[in-house]
Amino acid sequence: MTKASATSKQTSLAQRNLGLGYSTPIIGAVVALLTGLVISDVTQTQLDNWVWVLIQLLLGAGMVLGTKFATAAFNFANSKGKKLGAIKGARNLNLILGIIWSAVVTIMAFTKGVDAVQKLVKWPTPVTYSPGGKEVVPKGPELLPFTAGQFVAEWLPAFALILIAVVGIYLLLAERARDTK
Repeated sequence: MTKASATSKQTSLAQRNLGLGYSTPIIGAVVALLTGLVISDVTQTQLDNWVWVLIQLLLGAGMVLGTKFATAAFNFANSKGKKLGAIKGARNLNLILGIIWSAVVTIMAFTKGVDAVQKLVKWPTPVTYSPGGKEVVPKGPELLPFTAGQFVAEWLPAFALILIAVVGIYLLLAERARDTK
């Protein structure tokens, strides 16, 4: 293999990585959206907590792969002294999308956690009146028992979302900081 042929292959690979750097986050978002829509349509219900975990996992995978491809294209162009305009654009697109995704999944995780805690409390009904017109003051909130089913359906998805956020943020930063090989 000649040196020109090897350089041509490397350039072709860098161009492929640039295209994938732009398109992979979009493809991941489309796959996640379609997955949610199909599950919602098939079950004829609102999306379950575990479906949201799957959707966020697919979105995060798209962001990490996009960052990996964009960084590979950037490192190649940087090592060859080429112009970095479009390549920086792909890298910055993935950075911004990664920041937005990280914020959304973190907020979603804490919201699901707060919702899980709230489901442990049964709040009294508002003030009612007895048949004689006397006001009946309700008692305070009642704590409900913590069950294994509730743990799996409510608490575990919140923990999984936090784990996805932490691992996703780490992988996004690690891929973005990857050096030229």
